[in-house]
Amino acid sequence: MFQGYVKLLELATNLFTMYRWNNTPTLLRTNEAENAFISAQYCLLMSEMASLNGLHVDDKKLFQRLVLKELPKCLLSDISVDTKILIKSLSPDKWNDVFSRTVEEIVQYLPDDRHDPFYLSMVHSKDDTIEGKIIQTGDLLSAKLEAGLHARYFPDFFNRPLKDLEQRIESFRNFEPYRLIADSEWLERYTNALIVLIRAVRWNRLNRNVPTTVAAHSFYVTITAYILSCMEEENGKVINPVESVKLALLHDIPESMTGDIITPTKKKVPGFEEVIAQVEERMVTENLLAGMPDRLIKELKYRMLDPFESHEGRLVWAADQFAATVECLMEIRSGNTQYAFRDAMNRMLDDLSKSDLESVQFLTQSFRWSLDWTGR
Repeated sequence: MFQGYVKLLELATNLFTMYRWNNTPTLLRTNEAENAFISAQYCLLMSEMASLNGLHVDDKKLFQRLVLKELPKCLLSDISVDTKILIKSLSPDKWNDVFSRTVEEIVQYLPDDRHDPFYLSMVHSKDDTIEGKIIQTGDLLSAKLEAGLHARYFPDFFNRPLKDLEQRIESFRNFEPYRLIADSEWLERYTNALIVLIRAVRWNRLNRNVPTTVAAHSFYVTITAYILSCMEEENGKVINPVESVKLALLHDIPESMTGDIITPTKKKVPGFEEVIAQVEERMVTENLLAGMPDRLIKELKYRMLDPFESHEGRLVWAADQFAATVECLMEIRSGNTQYAFRDAMNRMLDDLSKSDLESVQFLTQSFRWSLDWTGR
C-alpha cells in the first residue's frame, strides 16, 4: 500500500539535480528544489497574513498543491518557460495532454483514495481560487528573485524575463494576500534570509559530488513530511499534514543567521546545545521577525525554534533525518568514497529504526532493502 509513496520520494530526488535557467549564463545555479522552497515560503507568508486578516484560505488544499506541483517537473525535465509558453500558444491541447499523462504516471501507484486528490492538486495547482492565486504569486516572486540576482551580471539575458515577471506580479497587486506582504517593511529582510539558504551548502566540511543547499534540503524534508503524514492517515492515525508541512518549511530558517551547526558540534560539550538554542532565539527574534505583526510572529516563531516538539514535529524530525540519508546515498552512488557519508547514513538509519511511527518504520525498511549492495 505504501510503496507508491516511496516511488514519489524517489522521483522527488530529481529536484536536487534539475537546474533552472539552464540555457542561459547565471550568477549562481539554482535547482528546482531551491526554487520550490522559496516559492513555498512566500505562499506560507501570504496564507498566514490572509488568515490573520479574516480571509478564508483552505490550507489543506494549498499546502497539498505546494508539495505535489513540483513532481511533474521530475518527469517533464528541462523545458524552459519560454518553450512552454510557445508550446501552449501553438497547441494548448497537446500540452495539456502531455501534462495530464505525466501526472497519471505519477499517481498510478497510489492508493485509490489518494489518486484523484493528488491528480487534481497537480493539474489544477494554479487555478483561479485563492489558493491557486497564492501559488501563482509565490512562483512568480521566486522566479523574480532568481532573475533579479542573475540580471546584475547578465543583463542582456535577464532584463527581458525580469521585466516580464515584474509585470505579471503587478497584475496581482490588488490580490489581497499578496498586498498584505508586498506592502510590509519586513518582507525584504525575510527574502534576504531565504537568499542565504539557497547559497548555504550542507555537509560543507566534506567534498560533494551532488551539492545540496539548506533550501533544497528543506523542501525535500517538506515533501517527505507530507508523504509520511499521508501514510500515517492511511494507518488510521490522527495527524495534521498542514502542520507537518509548515514545520518542515520553517525548521531550518534559523540557519540563515547561525549557519548549519551540525549535531555533533552541538553535543560536543554538555550545555552547549542549550546555548545554541538561546542564540537562535535571540537572532530569530531580533534579526528576522522584528517588525512583523505579533500574530504572525506567534505563528512562525515556535515552528522555527521548536519544530520537533509536537506529534507532527516527531514526524518532521524523521523526515529531516531521512532527507539527510538521501543526500548521503546520492554521494555514495555518485562515487564519493569518503567514509563520513556511509557512516552518517548508517547512524541515521539506526536512529530512524527506533521510531514508533509506522510510516517511518516502513520508509526506513524500504530504504535499507535498497541498500543491500552498500555492504552495511
